[in-house]
Amino acid sequence: MLDAAVVLLKRYGASSITTNRIAETAGVSIGSVYQYFPNKQAIFVALHERHIRDVDTAIRRKIAECTHAPLEKLILSLLDGMVEIHARDSRLAALLQSEVPHRAGGAAEFSSRLSYPLLSALAPHAKSLSRRSDLRTCVFVMAEILDALGHSIVLRRPPMLSLEAARHEASKAMLAYLTL
Repeated sequence: MLDAAVVLLKRYGASSITTNRIAETAGVSIGSVYQYFPNKQAIFVALHERHIRDVDTAIRRKIAECTHAPLEKLILSLLDGMVEIHARDSRLAALLQSEVPHRAGGAAEFSSRLSYPLLSALAPHAKSLSRRSDLRTCVFVMAEILDALGHSIVLRRPPMLSLEAARHEASKAMLAYLTL
């Protein structure tokens, strides 16, 4: 049913999503749709939750892959995780950002959801981090930067800026925040 909602979202926009259209597109009865989604808002919540799970899984995987990596590789890997998730289906990612009521279910912010994994990933690099802020503050700011730049690289990058160049510049900005 969520896949049917995605099809409708891509074809006609968020305003086209109704439980009746989802039932028709998914080939199920309207009762089946209502069994899982009492209303349109519940569908939006489920779409966001699925996206959030994908992002969280990708970021946790990238952290695990870089357990003993230098800070530069860790930062680039985290950024790559965000880019991969949003580039996989950039049209859907853009629609989730622009048309589907954002934070439909009050989803926890990126920095809150991934605070502990990011803290664990940055802790081994604490000596090379800026002394301006404590590690928890750095984690919060880094998560927000990662979230914003990860979306921007895929969804708002100007045509004359290559993905590689945007990725490189974003990683430099993130490293500068952490180390200067």
